[in-house]
Amino acid sequence: MKKFKGDFAMYYIQYIVARFFIFLLLLLPEKLRFKFGDFLGNLTYKLIKSRRMTALMNLKMAFPEKSDEEIERIARKSFRIMIKAFLCSLWFDKYLKNPKNIKIINQESIEEAYKKGRGVMAATMHMGNMEASTVCAGEHKIITVAKKQRNPYINDYITRLRGKANYMEVIEKNERTSRVLISKIKEKKIYALFSDHRDKGAIVNFFGKEAKAPSGAISMALKFNLPFLLVYNTFNDDNTITVYVSDEIELKKTGSFKEDVQNNVQYLINIMEDIIRKHPEQWMWFHDRWNSFREYKRSLKNKK
Repeated sequence: MKKFKGDFAMYYIQYIVARFFIFLLLLLPEKLRFKFGDFLGNLTYKLIKSRRMTALMNLKMAFPEKSDEEIERIARKSFRIMIKAFLCSLWFDKYLKNPKNIKIINQESIEEAYKKGRGVMAATMHMGNMEASTVCAGEHKIITVAKKQRNPYINDYITRLRGKANYMEVIEKNERTSRVLISKIKEKKIYALFSDHRDKGAIVNFFGKEAKAPSGAISMALKFNLPFLLVYNTFNDDNTITVYVSDEIELKKTGSFKEDVQNNVQYLINIMEDIIRKHPEQWMWFHDRWNSFREYKRSLKNKK
């Protein structure tokens, strides 16, 4: 019991410190906040060795033709973009309401899909100012899934920020997630699921290497006949974002649900790979997508 109370006391202290940092950050003009984000991204790249090595390993595997200098440039910029995207979420409600910050390509696609009256499945990517892609939904409500933060106070704070800025309902990722999502299908909303990082699902070829890929978005779209789109964005050098909405993606159906999931997940991954190749600095490379860093650490242990 004492340890339980001690944990929550520490969580509350962490929350107060975080809120104080956020208070100070928001006192700065927006341009200075983003400059601080650039600084913090460069600092994170230098100080967190495991993440830096993971990013460099992933990039060298994905782009063997690129020089070490180019690989490092992409990795550094990816770190800066991801840190700025996180910081920007702290004032999303104001950032997203400024039309100068947002350009949406092909928004009519999501409106046309929504008018079909069945709901819409939108696959998303860990790319650019990630959660800012929600602006393409307009006034339509979004239902998504996210991991619960260990600190309950910070988790509640982040959840409130998301709801305030994005008309978004967040379902906690756990063993009941699929059942909860399925129960929400009758609401006929926009369901946005990250579909590019490692997770339980299909085995795919991604940048020429075997990898696991989430199959939730594809499975639900097939099972409930939902219009299927891909939505992503790029975080531009002037700290604006460009959101890209695909035309409706026609999923292949053969009558074998298992095969259809596998084939369509691979098809989606191929599209995502093409996008990442066009904008490599925009993707989150410091995630151990192919277990490269884990395999590296295992090899070091075996040498001892």
